[in-house]
Amino acid sequence: MTDNNQNSISRRNFFQRSVPVATGVALAGMATRRAPGAVQGSDRIRVGIIGCGGRGTGAGQNCLAADKGVEIYAVMDLFKSQAEAAAKKFNVAGDRVFSGFDGYLQLLKTEVDLVILTTPPGFRPAQFKAAIDAGKHVFMEKPIAVDPVGCRQVIEASKLAKEKKLAVVAGTQRRHQASYIEVMKRIHGGDIGELVGGQCYWNGGGIWFRKKEGFTAGLSDLEWQCYNWYHWDWLSGDQVCEQHIHNIDVLNWCFNGPPKKIMAMGGRANRDADILPLVKDSPDFKRMGETNGHPNILGNIYDHTAAELEYANGARVMSMGRHAPNKSAQRVAERIVGTKGVSNCADTITGEKPYSFSGQQKEPMVQEHIDLIASIRSGSPLNEGIRVAESTLTAIGIRMSAYTGREFSWEWLLNSSKLDIWPKEIKPGPGIFPAVAIPGTTPLI
Repeated sequence: MTDNNQNSISRRNFFQRSVPVATGVALAGMATRRAPGAVQGSDRIRVGIIGCGGRGTGAGQNCLAADKGVEIYAVMDLFKSQAEAAAKKFNVAGDRVFSGFDGYLQLLKTEVDLVILTTPPGFRPAQFKAAIDAGKHVFMEKPIAVDPVGCRQVIEASKLAKEKKLAVVAGTQRRHQASYIEVMKRIHGGDIGELVGGQCYWNGGGIWFRKKEGFTAGLSDLEWQCYNWYHWDWLSGDQVCEQHIHNIDVLNWCFNGPPKKIMAMGGRANRDADILPLVKDSPDFKRMGETNGHPNILGNIYDHTAAELEYANGARVMSMGRHAPNKSAQRVAERIVGTKGVSNCADTITGEKPYSFSGQQKEPMVQEHIDLIASIRSGSPLNEGIRVAESTLTAIGIRMSAYTGREFSWEWLLNSSKLDIWPKEIKPGPGIFPAVAIPGTTPLI
């Protein structure tokens, strides 16, 4: 680890630092052939990757495939070895390789025009705000936050991005997929009539669990949690945010906005049994202790949720997300029902005006970068920040309802919830181990 890891960043004190950081970047940009982010025509676009795991390096490759004028110019990861591996992969010079909890601030001082944000979701609000303050275009993976406070921060930063004419595109790639776009045009055009209901699913198998071994063996518990980030709500947002958001976003797309009410249920049926054999003989198992009788090392997220989402026209939609053993039935899909037909949202409509998509389409995870870069070059930057914040907040609302057993309105969730689960300070040291939520006991905040 580098010395940067000894610095601490809090959600609250970071924003006091963001203005001078941005000013420094602006001054640095005056010495280059163009200000960072000020791309015109066929200019080479310098890209920085913040978060160099599998999704970060994958997004970097997607971006390179989208436009021949793209260069991966700088990389950053919490872990030095990850950043160096990405630098080698993308042939990035050593003086543009950064690590540590505040390494992204150093990357934002370089001449990058566009940043790819692919650190764990809990980091996203502060890193997105910093990127916009620094005048960078942004591609950010979903979800974009883990609590309502973070979503509001992204919404405000997205408004600032619009004022500064900066592009913001999110990793909800179905929004850029030709077959989905064509079907959605027909749904919005009335081909299936008034929308009366629907379903969306992410019922998949289990996920990875990264033991404390290899290069992570000497890390503090909190650093290891960041490497094994999926298993804590304050880092991932839970499965409903991290994966099921794709399907939830499609339903919000169908209805041209988020639901007006949310009611959900869920639990942790098999996750402990899946993870326990991996860690029960580990010296960390007892050392990390328990929270409310539950071993901290196992994480605190649920492995299944189900929700009823009620939209503005009164239509009620079912959401179902699950991680279960691989022999369990799996389904990742959407379905919308109207008074005149039914659609899978992806490529087919049945009913009075049947339709089946038969056109050509690029890999959607490349297409989203094609659309992003084209918008930057044209001077008409896309800005998906508020939209993805609304879909993220819908997923967070499902988690909050499942964790607490409570029903609530969108208006309360967006404007009144004070839930803020991101740590006040994030630095190497003791782990942060929230209890597993118990409906009826866990408070609604």
